Amino acid sequence: MKTKKALGFTLIELVVYIAILSVVTIMVADSFLILNKGRGGVEAKSELNSNTRFVIERIKRDVAAASALNSPASSVATSTLLDLTVASSSIKYTVSANKVTRQVDAQTPENISSDNINFDSLYFARVENTNPILNKKRISVEINISAYYNSLSPDYQFRQSEKTSIDLNQDF
Repeated sequence: MKTKKALGFTLIELVVYIAILSVVTIMVADSFLILNKGRGGVEAKSELNSNTRFVIERIKRDVAAASALNSPASSVATSTLLDLTVASSSIKYTVSANKVTRQVDAQTPENISSDNINFDSLYFARVENTNPILNKKRISVEINISAYYNSLSPDYQFRQSEKTSIDLNQDF
């Protein structure tokens, strides 16, 4: 008598196959989640860095072109307002609602920073260097800026502080 050969899988073979497939699927999904989390962190740091640099470069251009520094008025105190005269226009920089704003004359202030970046502080200090031999004074503006990425996720909580100084391009 001939016995029939069973075709297909046994129940145990099927359970083992599903278990192995589940473990591999979980490992692949976990890898994708870790990569996505890392990519988000890099993007947040990059946006914070580029926004901070953009704000500083924008201020540097105006300070370099300035004919007068109205505020801070003295080299003794720091100020949260930078007021410059550039080509007979008044340009003011300050932080309003955690965004850096630039105002030209009486126009509406414009945000020059991203919505995803909040600025804690923006301080300006006037630095005066006098050369007694040439009897000339050189004025610089020192900028202290502190910003953070605006996210509720603790994985994207990044903070950055910068300090730089910029020379006005003329002697007084």
